[in-house]
Amino acid sequence: MKKIIVLTALAVAIVFGLGGLAVAAAPPDKIDIKEIQKMKGPVPFDHKKHTGLAKDCKECHHADQPGKEQKCSACHKDKAVDKMLSLKDAFHKTCKDCHAKKSAPNKCNDCHK
Repeated sequence: MKKIIVLTALAVAIVFGLGGLAVAAAPPDKIDIKEIQKMKGPVPFDHKKHTGLAKDCKECHHADQPGKEQKCSACHKDKAVDKMLSLKDAFHKTCKDCHAKKSAPNKCNDCHK
């Protein structure tokens, strides 16, 4: 009986341990943000560069649990729902606020290509 309990506990630990590895997988170095392009082109985004500039992932991403950051579009839909910012407004607020503080590009066509 003890062997079954130990083996079950070990199997559970392995499954949850491997699941954690999948969540912690590194994001792509460069992406094109094109979820909201209607009037302007997509935004080529160098994620690797930005992770070096931010102190923490939470500066751009919020998550219910540490290490479980999601794409902005997972919560912020194209149109605002209730009090949640629309996807466009969430991108603009996060990006423009930070760019203004760091003297980074801040005109539309500086980012939208």
